Amino acid sequence: LRKKKKIVVIAGAGISVRAGIPDFRSSDGLFNTLKTAKNSGKDLFDASVYKDDELTSSFHDMVRELHGKAARAKPTQFHHLLATLATEGRLLRLYSQNVDCIETRLEPLVTAVPLQTKGPWPRTIQVHGGLEKMNCSKCGWVGPLEPERFVGAEPPDCNECLEMESVRGIVGKRSLGVGKLRPRIVLYNEFHPDADAIGAVAEADIKARPDAIIVVGTSLKVPGVKRIVQEMCKTVRDYRGGVTVWVNEHDPPPAKDYNFDLVVRGDCEEVARL
Repeated sequence: LRKKKKIVVIAGAGISVRAGIPDFRSSDGLFNTLKTAKNSGKDLFDASVYKDDELTSSFHDMVRELHGKAARAKPTQFHHLLATLATEGRLLRLYSQNVDCIETRLEPLVTAVPLQTKGPWPRTIQVHGGLEKMNCSKCGWVGPLEPERFVGAEPPDCNECLEMESVRGIVGKRSLGVGKLRPRIVLYNEFHPDADAIGAVAEADIKARPDAIIVVGTSLKVPGVKRIVQEMCKTVRDYRGGVTVWVNEHDPPPAKDYNFDLVVRGDCEEVARL
């Protein structure tokens, strides 16, 4: 890998576990620890969370707690390894599935929110959004997340919409309504606001002919991410000397589309120390 110049990294929750951020699917992951008699933990990450007051309230509790953990967390050695690759100009792109935003606090790995459909693009692409931002469901406003506003079952009102309503009232125009704020993370069964932009980035990266791909800390359960990995692996393997790498506590999924050259069963922190 020290000789590779166009490395693509697809990262999941596993790279943040050593920073104190729980993953999703392990025995002590979020899907298990957030499980109740009424709902599975996974229900809190589904778009239907806004259709049930009890679920919405639990979702807001989880957002505040996870935001707090992420804010206190320090980047791991693997995060710093990614930043080093970026500084050296050898990281073509980091596709992060993590909403903790730990990597984007490192200057070489900063991202852009919202993501534009035309380049140049940031080094890090947040595939599932991030907990550092919130957005309005009506006007589309995006700003820093204010976790203290997400309490109880009722999502907070959008200040931009409230201000616009006030102005419209003064000039005698009819009300257009006030939107609700939500964390800018992508839940299951909902549209990704940056979907077109992410597709454009992935297409451009494939055309750039990456010479290595590292898939780390992810179980590859999300269809969109699986497609990106499949396409990247195919492109890298078509490149003379290209190498595909899997780093995880578990084996890669049995798919001929991946066909990893190197499988590292273990902690990504150990890889960062090599």
